[in-house]
Amino acid sequence: MTQYARPDNDPTQTTNWVPSTGSSLYAMIDEASTDDGDWVQVTDDMMGQTETFKVDLGTVTDPVSSSDHKVTVRASDSVGFGTVTFTVKLKQGATTISNITSFTLEGSAANYTYTLPTAEADSITSYGSLLLEISAEDTMMGAAVTNVYQAFFECPDALAPAGRALITHSPAVPTAYSAAYSITKTVN
Repeated sequence: MTQYARPDNDPTQTTNWVPSTGSSLYAMIDEASTDDGDWVQVTDDMMGQTETFKVDLGTVTDPVSSSDHKVTVRASDSVGFGTVTFTVKLKQGATTISNITSFTLEGSAANYTYTLPTAEADSITSYGSLLLEISAEDTMMGAAVTNVYQAFFECPDALAPAGRALITHSPAVPTAYSAAYSITKTVN
């Protein structure tokens, strides 16, 4: 199974990104299912500035594994000319865990997923302190509009607690009045 950490708060920040409705950025991109009906958006200021916003992520339990840690962002841009440099950072507090700059946005909404290498996944020490920092820069200053529709972090479920007793049935030759069972203690 998989755990998902979705946006659950807007930290204090100054940003030019605006929600499609209301005043909360995180509420526009926190869907469990894809919904392109709401978004956060920024229009290039024609000054070549990088426009950034942050969202805190909900808590997930440490999976005690380095595999299958992913960041997914659903986004689009409209560029008259030039390109938008789209950057996503997975952070733990002020520490950057992953600096993802490999997304080249399409004109229509699409999912962009990055799988963290083992070293980046291993550097997470507090799964309750994660946030996403999302930036867009129109390198040609062409008044590009960038939209983000959904964003989340995912990782595997946590392992069973150490010392958990598991009861299993051992197949034996059945008799009318007997059955064989074993108790196994798992220690991690």
